[in-house]
Amino acid sequence: MAHHLAMEETVLFPAFETRTGNSMGPTHVMRMEHEQMRGLMQDMAGAVAAGDRNAYLGLSETLNMLMQQHNLKEENMLYPMSDQVLSGNRDDLIRSMQAVA
Repeated sequence: MAHHLAMEETVLFPAFETRTGNSMGPTHVMRMEHEQMRGLMQDMAGAVAAGDRNAYLGLSETLNMLMQQHNLKEENMLYPMSDQVLSGNRDDLIRSMQAVA
């Protein structure tokens, strides 16, 4: 998950923002949701460490719902928009994303 988020945040989002001149649009929302996901995963790890099964299950359900909504936004809005504005750089972007550690 961390790798996927890093690929988007270090390669795809900046390329999209540079091309569109807009950093407060869909990529801003995606970044905020990424932070929410990271927080939930951190809280889940804390629940595991504390042996709090109920907290873990509640947090995992919240994460699942957030990820479903997030993925719909990416697949129906951000990715099609990215395809439109970045199609000429597709191969370079894919290589750059694959290079993210």
